[in-house]
Amino acid sequence: MQYVTQSPESFYGTPQGRVCATLVGERMRWLWPDLHGLHVAGMGWAGPCLAQLDEGGGQYVAINGWPTTTRLAARAGRLYGVPACEAEITATPFRTGAFDRVVMVHALRGRDNPLPALREAARIMREDGRLLLAVPSRLLGCSRLHGTAFAQDRAFTRRAVRRVLAAAMLRAERWDELLFMPAWLACRSVSGGRRMDVAGKVLCPGAGGVLLVEAVHDLYSARPLPVTGLRRWLARAVMPQPGAARRM
Repeated sequence: MQYVTQSPESFYGTPQGRVCATLVGERMRWLWPDLHGLHVAGMGWAGPCLAQLDEGGGQYVAINGWPTTTRLAARAGRLYGVPACEAEITATPFRTGAFDRVVMVHALRGRDNPLPALREAARIMREDGRLLLAVPSRLLGCSRLHGTAFAQDRAFTRRAVRRVLAAAMLRAERWDELLFMPAWLACRSVSGGRRMDVAGKVLCPGAGGVLLVEAVHDLYSARPLPVTGLRRWLARAVMPQPGAARRM
């Protein structure tokens, strides 16, 4: 049964949302199997996924980028069983290098420029820390994710993810993907979603609806994002070509 696109807060309160959070959390645990003794921050709306990571034995805090409006807010400082706070994710109240791991889920939602959020994640992450970013795939990802909270997130290709991470002085190291089938079908049950993802990775690798990318600090990868629509004559004016003065 199909359902309408919802906000993260309402979506993860539905049966389909809980299945989706379980599937995402399982892939995150595959990338990070042991978090014992580590400090982990979730940015955006990462509480449901942090709850799935809780088996790793880490210390968690969810940094929600917008106020909660339902009865979840009545639970003093906790969402989905995880300690939580509300703060602008481009200016969090944590010191530099406070966390060993940072998870970003729905953190780039509604942001024309993703760099401030990514740079803030890099700031609060230790020098040897790791970032895990979950974003929709631009390869028909949003159409397959219709009805989920991911459908309104900013979609990326792998190349675009590498480029925006490099601009934030981060480097992608490992990739994973999930939700190869339409979400209304894949999120019916956890076991069914697992089988569909295994089949998808075998039959059509690279076509997952959600991309998971693990990134690390890389000070030497910093580069400006390309300016779209820059005309060739303007490029020559900004950066004169050899011999241009003689021709004039």
